[in-house]
Amino acid sequence: LHFGLVHLVFNSLWLSMLGSRIEHLNGSSHFILLVLVTGAVSNMAQYLWSGSIYFGGMSGVVYALLGYIWIKHKLVPNPVLQLPPGIVGFMLGWLAVCMTGIVDVVLGVGVANAAHLGGLVIGMLLGLIFGVLGKLLKR
Repeated sequence: LHFGLVHLVFNSLWLSMLGSRIEHLNGSSHFILLVLVTGAVSNMAQYLWSGSIYFGGMSGVVYALLGYIWIKHKLVPNPVLQLPPGIVGFMLGWLAVCMTGIVDVVLGVGVANAAHLGGLVIGMLLGLIFGVLGKLLKR
């Protein structure tokens, strides 16, 4: 469920760019489980924050994949997880701008900020867990 073509295209591009890295490194099963877990957590965060079921998209998962890659790559550097410079800063900046409410006013649409933040947090936590496991298994 997406609210417009631009929303769908941007989420698809981010999902492809970030998800393909994880799938390439860890396999399809790991990637699918990551999407399912982070999708559930980020959408639950949005529901708990807003009390509404009227939101949609994969943005929470996109932020989760970003957080996962960001933290895991810091702990267990791998060229596959190397993001282009500025991507993390751009995404965190966009999250901050959206949380101000200005995007809601300018575009006239609501932004699922709790899903974005919840996704980022669960992604970072999973990146930490799998990063630590990766370090232990490297020994």
